[in-house]
Amino acid sequence: MKKKFIVFCLLVTVIVSLSIPTFASSILTTEDFKLYVKVRSDFEIFEVSALRFNLFTSDGEWLSNQMYEVSEPGIIEIDFPIGKYAVGTEFKLVATTGLDSFDYYGNVYQANEECLIGTYAYRDKSGELVICNSGYIETTPLTADNTYIKEAHVNDLALWSDTPYLIWVSKSNFTVNVFQRNEGRWNLISELPCSIGAPSTPTVTGQFQYHQYQDKWQYNGYYVGPIMRFYNGYALHSTLVNNDGTDRDGRVGEMISHGCVRLRPADIIWLTEIIPIDTKVYITE
Repeated sequence: MKKKFIVFCLLVTVIVSLSIPTFASSILTTEDFKLYVKVRSDFEIFEVSALRFNLFTSDGEWLSNQMYEVSEPGIIEIDFPIGKYAVGTEFKLVATTGLDSFDYYGNVYQANEECLIGTYAYRDKSGELVICNSGYIETTPLTADNTYIKEAHVNDLALWSDTPYLIWVSKSNFTVNVFQRNEGRWNLISELPCSIGAPSTPTVTGQFQYHQYQDKWQYNGYYVGPIMRFYNGYALHSTLVNNDGTDRDGRVGEMISHGCVRLRPADIIWLTEIIPIDTKVYITE
């Protein structure tokens, strides 16, 4: 009887040992890493946005940098070709471009903040081995007025300027965008806040040309200047400055002028120093 019990125990031991997943006693390896990104949108019209991520080891060694141009909401897949590694390895993910923050299983990480993502393996109900060498995050891209969108806009329109510079005034965003031509392509070099015409005296829209420079327009107790005239009496110039050099009305980001585009004094001075006569001035609603 004792002999039969010993045999039974041995059989149970063998059965139990066979039921333990084989990967528990050996090192599993996998290749590369995938990042799944659920892209949300807070805009009725989704604009193209460029998302960029860096992948590091848990010790901080850089592994890969990948960018993905997002054109619509949904789930995108970004591949990081980093070669073979052991399942169970942890990576640090850092978002650098195109978003303010992202959500990783309920935890929110800011741009340039490290997020630790682990890899693992398990057996499903049918006993098949499943290796998880990926991460899943959710984010809303920065799709409003970023550099990529602005450069794509003016380059797609094939806008021409008689100088190596181009000025785009976006009335809807109260911004003067300054571009410089490089190898036939416009590159955004500065974004300057501005005020535009009041509803009763709106700033004109269309394509014009900077054709006259003036030091200032003098008024009773204050002035604006320097002046960059581009169409009849319309110009880019400073906000209102008292004769003693102090601000009389330094507001930007509002619809308050008689039709001219107002910039901060330091910004318009910089603009007149680099922008030559005959530069294209492109103004949109």
